[in-house]
Amino acid sequence: MLFRRSGSCAFDRTGAALRDPLRYGIIIPGVLVLLLLAVIPSANAPILFLDDMPFFAKADSTSRLALITEINRFEDQKFGWSANRLLATIVLPAGEKAVYFVRMPYTSFDHGGVSLKSRWPWVLGNSEVKDWPNGERVTSFGQLEMGVTGPLNFSFFSDFHYSAALGLPVGTDRLYPFSSISMPLRFEFRKNIPWGLSRQISLQLGYLDNMNSSMDFLNEESAFPSGFHLGGAFNWYRGRNSRLAMSYDYHNREGRRSQLVGLQAWVPWTENGSVGFKASRELQGSLDRPAAWYFTVSFRLDSNKYRPNYETAEA
Repeated sequence: MLFRRSGSCAFDRTGAALRDPLRYGIIIPGVLVLLLLAVIPSANAPILFLDDMPFFAKADSTSRLALITEINRFEDQKFGWSANRLLATIVLPAGEKAVYFVRMPYTSFDHGGVSLKSRWPWVLGNSEVKDWPNGERVTSFGQLEMGVTGPLNFSFFSDFHYSAALGLPVGTDRLYPFSSISMPLRFEFRKNIPWGLSRQISLQLGYLDNMNSSMDFLNEESAFPSGFHLGGAFNWYRGRNSRLAMSYDYHNREGRRSQLVGLQAWVPWTENGSVGFKASRELQGSLDRPAAWYFTVSFRLDSNKYRPNYETAEA
C-alpha cells in the first residue's frame, strides 16, 4: 500500500553493505533485540488476538480506496482449539496520503472440548453465563475496529509511518481470546528502510492500552493485559498488485508473550484485484497463544483513482 516508487537505495547493487551508516545502525540493534527477546520464558496466561496494523510504503501499488475480504483459519492441535473467520475491511482516503480503515470479523470458534474455564480459569469474571464458557462452539460477529494510518509529515522522521486503532465495545466475550468487547487502543510506528527500488526492510514499535468493557464475564486484570509490540518485516514489491513478504512480531503484555513468524504472497487476479496467501506460526509456546497456526486467504479490490500512479499524474 505505498504511494510511489522511491529512487533511494540503502544497499549497493550486490546487497553486501548499507551505504547509510545510520540505517545500518538501526537494523543491527533491532535484530539483536528481537533475538534476545526470543529466549525469554513466557507466563501462563492468554494473549487476546488482534489483527495486524496496516501501513503504507513507497513501492506499493495498492489504492487508498479498497475493499479487503479475508478468510482465516486458526488452529492449535495441542488443545483442540480452532476458529474459522471472515474479516471484512474497508479502506478510505484520509487527506492527501493517509487512510482510514474499518474492519469487522465474523467468527466460528470451536473449543474442541477444552473450555476457556478449564484452560485459563483465572480470566473469568464474577457473572455466570449459561452454556459459557463450557460450550464447544460459538459463532458470532466479533469486534468492530476503526483506525487511521499514514506517513509522518516531519522532515526528521523521513520514511516513518504511524498507525492508530480503537476496538469498539461491540460483539461478544464468548469468542475470547479471538475477540471480545473490550476497548483495545493501539499506537504503532514503523521505520521503512528502502533496499533498491522494489525491496524494503521495516522495523516496528507499538503499544497497546487494553481497556476493559466494564462487563463481568471476564476479569479486567487477567483477561485484558496491555503491553508493547516489536516487529520486523521484509517486503519485495514485484509490480502491480504483487508482493512477497516475511515478518516477525514479538508481543509482551504484562509478561505474556507471543512470537509470530509469517510468510505472505500477493498476486494479481484482475486488473484491479489481487489475492493474498499468508501462513504464520507461533514460536513462544503453548501457554499464552490463542493458536499455533494462522492461515489466511485474502481478496482485495482497489480503485484506480487513488493508486499512486494516478495521484502522481493528477498532481
